[in-house]
Amino acid sequence: VGALVLIAVVAVGIVTARGSGAAEPIVATSGERVSLSGTDPITGKQVSLADYAGKPVVINIWGSWCPGCAAEAEDLRRFAADHPEAQLIGVDLRDSKGSARAFYEEYRWTHPSISDPDGEISFSLGLQGTPSTFFLDAQHRIRTRIVGETDYAGFEQGLEAALSAS
Repeated sequence: VGALVLIAVVAVGIVTARGSGAAEPIVATSGERVSLSGTDPITGKQVSLADYAGKPVVINIWGSWCPGCAAEAEDLRRFAADHPEAQLIGVDLRDSKGSARAFYEEYRWTHPSISDPDGEISFSLGLQGTPSTFFLDAQHRIRTRIVGETDYAGFEQGLEAALSAS
């Protein structure tokens, strides 16, 4: 019964949030340092946050099954191309390799992702809904996040907040 109540609350929250337009960055002041690594579902290569030491990182939790992820995919691609000063890393939540590959091809993504088949990585970051985007400073501390789909301006605001917090 408790699980059903939790599912209902999350579902209502998602429906409510989706009707309000692009999500805005939520400033997180905890400064929690992040460390993550795993296998890229597209290339099969190892991806590690440590490979980007000293560089701000944007972590986007996504899934090919997620309507909000598809809605923001083009803006995320443009944002990554326009901001080489930050590294974008995806976390592919509960997806198949084939579906992830098709999503990458459809939206012409080129950034690395880490496969997260059981949600362990996503939930360790404090996932509250998909998509979610975390903006890390150069020391890889969470400085701000966006819960829900956003747009190009939202990604830029999140990065600006992370860079100004450094």
